[in-house]
Amino acid sequence: MAESPTAPPTAASTNGIEEAIPLEVIDPTAVLIQRLDSWRHAVDLLHDYSESHRVMYHNLSRDYERISKSVHDAPRFDAVETVRQNGDQPAHEGISGGFFAIREKSEGLIKAAVEAENAIKSSVIPHVERLSHDIKEHIRGLKSNGFKGVRDVEKARGQTQKQIELLGQQASSFGVFSGKPDPLKDPYIIYRGVLNKLDSQIMKENIQTDTLLTIQRDFKTFEAHVVGGIHQLFRLMDQTQTTFWNFQQECYSAITGAFTSIPLEFEWDQFVANNKQILANESAPKRSIDRVKFANQDHESTKPLIEGIIQRKATLKLSRTYNSAYYVVTPSKFLHQFASKDYGQSPEPEFSLFLPDANIGAMYPKETGKNKFKITGKDALKTISTKHTFEFKTPTYDDLVKWWNVIQDVATSGPGTLSRGSTMTSATAATAATAAAAAAPETAPETAETTSPVEPAADIPVAGTSLDPPEDTAGADSAATAPIVGPEPVSTDVESAYETPRSAGSDAAEPPVEVATQPSQAATDPSELLTEEGVWKE
Repeated sequence: MAESPTAPPTAASTNGIEEAIPLEVIDPTAVLIQRLDSWRHAVDLLHDYSESHRVMYHNLSRDYERISKSVHDAPRFDAVETVRQNGDQPAHEGISGGFFAIREKSEGLIKAAVEAENAIKSSVIPHVERLSHDIKEHIRGLKSNGFKGVRDVEKARGQTQKQIELLGQQASSFGVFSGKPDPLKDPYIIYRGVLNKLDSQIMKENIQTDTLLTIQRDFKTFEAHVVGGIHQLFRLMDQTQTTFWNFQQECYSAITGAFTSIPLEFEWDQFVANNKQILANESAPKRSIDRVKFANQDHESTKPLIEGIIQRKATLKLSRTYNSAYYVVTPSKFLHQFASKDYGQSPEPEFSLFLPDANIGAMYPKETGKNKFKITGKDALKTISTKHTFEFKTPTYDDLVKWWNVIQDVATSGPGTLSRGSTMTSATAATAATAAAAAAPETAPETAETTSPVEPAADIPVAGTSLDPPEDTAGADSAATAPIVGPEPVSTDVESAYETPRSAGSDAAEPPVEVATQPSQAATDPSELLTEEGVWKE
């Protein structure tokens, strides 16, 4: 039997010889499908990313709407509106301009957010959806083409394997059995059948390999298409967001500029300019009480009869302390004591005597150098008060005459109130006192040094009864209240002296001074004319 011209391929023939039925089947279809699934998942995530931005801009438009409403009722203050050059919209200034900028720019941002939402909805999201659709179609085509070729190769390999096994059976029994063999079981015929099946198998394997190579080459192009689609997606997203955020930045910069460009005193100046008739005028002079007018300001009851600073001796016995204060005799017949002349510091009196209820003592003689007189009465400011003798002291004898005459006139004026004209003026009192002092030596030289130029009524202690030696003041209070014993002094009114007509042949009219009848002996010290009980000596 001749040898076959060709030998079947075997694994041990030469290097690089392949098996007829490979042990491993090369099929990357599953791996490629898995990769396409990953791409599809990535694109789906980008779809969700784009949709989230669409929702963000949708919500942002609502947020800016709330921002605009939050300043809808902002106060206008004294807003100034000036017409712009185009004349269609007013330009607002100040705080009102700032709030106007917020409302205006918020409206613009609402529109910009809606436009960004529509841009993502109409361009970005459809682009992502197209990418996802392309991936799904690619997976479907891969499954239909790749898997079909794999099945054809597997079927061809199965047929080849059966033919190889049949050849093995016939080759193993070759020469064992005698007789007439079956021509179809001739190993050569079976061998040729193996070559036929193997040729068909290899052709299908090569077709499958070409199909896979084509798929792989297309896969590279498809992935570039997907990546390019992602590039386009983010370019669209970036363009949309850049447009919106640039506009947002411009809006916020405009709002910031509207507020920060307001001069610090702009609103106040506008307010003052619009309310000049209401606000206080800074250039107007300050009010002064000297220029204030009110009802009864010049009423005669408000004008003091005499006022000034004099001294009052402390009410404690044996005290030698005199306290200065501001005193006023009013037409209501009160002697008021104030801590100060300033009505702002002491509007109310600290001490008051109702003079008609008081006993007015005589003045000390001028020769004693004691410019004093006493008043016995009650403090009218106290609810419960007892009578005390208060000693007053003036700076000069002329002041003593002025105060004593006014107080004496008020105390003896009778019922009703007084006016300033009904009592002696300061000038009249001073003139009268001077005239009385000048006339005293001529009319009563023997008693001029012991009597006062003006004597009180008989029921008021005379000056002599209240005088004490300068060194001893222990009996001052008791002496002031001692009764008068002896001839009743005749009171002399200084004012009446000016009403006395001129004497015939006299060069000048001098007010006569009547002197109380006193002991005939002359004395230089008034205290020598008093007994220890404070009465006149016989």
